[in-house]
Amino acid sequence: MESMTGTAGQGDLGQAGSRSHFLPRTRLIEQLAGAGAARVILLEAPAGYSKSTTLGLWGEVDSRPFAWVQLEERHNDPALLAQAIASALEVTGIDSGTLDELRAPVPDYRLRLERISSAMTGLDPFVLVFDDAHLIQADSAWQVIYTVIASMPERSQVAVATRSHPGLPVGRLRARGELLELGVRDLALTRRESHELLASLDLDLGDVADEIHDRAEGWPAALYLAGLAIRQAGGTKPEPQSFDGGDRIVVEYFRDEFFQDMPDEKAQFLYRTSILEELTGPLCDAVTDRSDSAEMLNELAKENALIIPLDRTGDRFRCHHLFRDMLLSEMRHRDPEAKSELRRRAAIWLAANGEIPRATDHAINSGDFELAGSLIWLDIADTLGHGRLASLDRWLGEIGDDRVAQIPALILARSHRELAMGHGDEAFYWLSVAEREIPEDSPVYGDVILLRATMGPNGTEGMIEDGEMAAELMAPSNPFQVPSKLYRGIGLFLGEDESAEPVLREAAREAVKVSAIIQVIAQAQLALEALDSGDLDRADEYASRARDVVERSGLRILRIMSLVYVVLGLVRAQQGRVDDSMALLESGAKVGEGMVDFIPWYEGELAATRCRAYLRTGQFDPATEQLRKAESVLESIPGATRLEGWIDDARDQLERARGGSSSPVNLTPAELRALQYLPSHHSFRAIGEQLYLSQNTVKTQANSLYRKLGVNSRAEAVMEGRRLGLLDDEVE
Repeated sequence: MESMTGTAGQGDLGQAGSRSHFLPRTRLIEQLAGAGAARVILLEAPAGYSKSTTLGLWGEVDSRPFAWVQLEERHNDPALLAQAIASALEVTGIDSGTLDELRAPVPDYRLRLERISSAMTGLDPFVLVFDDAHLIQADSAWQVIYTVIASMPERSQVAVATRSHPGLPVGRLRARGELLELGVRDLALTRRESHELLASLDLDLGDVADEIHDRAEGWPAALYLAGLAIRQAGGTKPEPQSFDGGDRIVVEYFRDEFFQDMPDEKAQFLYRTSILEELTGPLCDAVTDRSDSAEMLNELAKENALIIPLDRTGDRFRCHHLFRDMLLSEMRHRDPEAKSELRRRAAIWLAANGEIPRATDHAINSGDFELAGSLIWLDIADTLGHGRLASLDRWLGEIGDDRVAQIPALILARSHRELAMGHGDEAFYWLSVAEREIPEDSPVYGDVILLRATMGPNGTEGMIEDGEMAAELMAPSNPFQVPSKLYRGIGLFLGEDESAEPVLREAAREAVKVSAIIQVIAQAQLALEALDSGDLDRADEYASRARDVVERSGLRILRIMSLVYVVLGLVRAQQGRVDDSMALLESGAKVGEGMVDFIPWYEGELAATRCRAYLRTGQFDPATEQLRKAESVLESIPGATRLEGWIDDARDQLERARGGSSSPVNLTPAELRALQYLPSHHSFRAIGEQLYLSQNTVKTQANSLYRKLGVNSRAEAVMEGRRLGLLDDEVE
């Protein structure tokens, strides 16, 4: 954010702070005040054009609250951006309960975005500011901003300040008359405004002011810095040609004039803290090895040393961008090694204070990739569970695969990333790297064994043994104890061991406090176990609960959640709820779309469960396709006798459905629904009333399924339906 006249944005929280300013920019404020029809206000210009200042001044005269989102590079992660937007809404008068809900952790940023959109509909008009939008490069982050724009309440506006063209549909907004654009020509100072700016610095430069203005082409930053330099030189008129309005001149004046009379202690403080995007007393103390940074920051801010308050309490500050750029440039020339150490100190302090994502950024920039790896792995459960895959991908990309392959924590993080994305081939590759590169005496060796238990390359016995070994190697307090229990339980379940059910039940219970992902996978396994035990009610309870957690927590973003929907689809099929079953199977397919060569035990379970559901709903062609998929992975899962039994039963049922012909009987959903009611003693009229159909329609459907089943009566249709597995053996 650039502020040549002293008004600053307030970061992620709240409204623009107010400081004494030299130039009211009345011309622009009047233009903004008269732009009520514009949904979006776009201020697009290079650094130093007072974009943030102008918005801050507008906020001082507008009766609406201004919610200010101070963008940083980390906000390219849509999860972090949505979180910042939710926090900024505090100033809009939103009630505290709704605000707490918006701020609550969620595994998928899209869930938070839905809540934000819903909450904004009931708010009074306000202005939402996105400052430094040029830092946003990710399309997904721009989509978040555009979604918020579309959800703004009536008479509200979104203001975007950026140095580069935004990732918004500018043409569409312009064509609809919903856009006010202020560019370089609009934001540049006129000659009169340049005179006023220089006069506010107690400088009377006469015609020289015009020449300086022309050299700077109205660039407010250059004019302001020129005025500071002239005033510090005693107010003597300079040679106008010494100001060309370029960054080089600005940096030159910062270095040669601005620091000339500054005490070395303050200058060194500014240089050393320039690595920080946001300045606080405790963080600066840790970086500079001081104990008075809070006082130093407040003193520098009062001296107008381009240290800008981000709140009204004097706790949070930031450097003006141009000023910080110069400081960083000087650091690179003066002491490049110090910069790495300072960033490392920042990473350690931020990590100790719970700001793992920011700490990770500093660790990577310091070149301490071991530290970065430990931070990434420390936060991996939250990163994946809260949908921050964009951050993880950026970190791993900046580090590079060659370095990742040398650091145990990063190898594990990369493996889990591939699992979360459903990339089985990549996950197995990184498992092989982990087994090769991470020695048995490593503190994370237990995590390697857990990873192997998760992927099950050695069959069900391997999953059981690896789950037990991982639990032994990990500390009892390690949250990864819970998934080790889960995958041991899955190995027992697939191997038809009677001890599986209590192990899975314990994993599901303990996962409530650790990981919703582990919780729902365990519940899906328990639902399958209940089905095999003939307890349809218990299966419904587990499967429905798992689906509800997925929906409530926004876990649909993870492809591994596909199994949850498919299992509930099988439950609904066995309950005779054909339409619900088909909808759930379709949802499962959408959630798992893009899964590539995934874990064999998972693919086998998923395909076999789909096959069973399709068979029960009379969809024999897709059932045949899923049976082939299940058969194709069975050999990769030694000891999976339960899966083998499911496959054998499905194969037998398909053979019965074919009845010796080359293709099985295929019933329509309507015919299958009618079949579910035939075992009862209800008349066709009574069945029609339950299905909201006429008696004639039910009779037509019944006659059609009689013909397809090759029978002549209702009783024969029931017998044939049970033989084909389309009805339960007992009377419903």
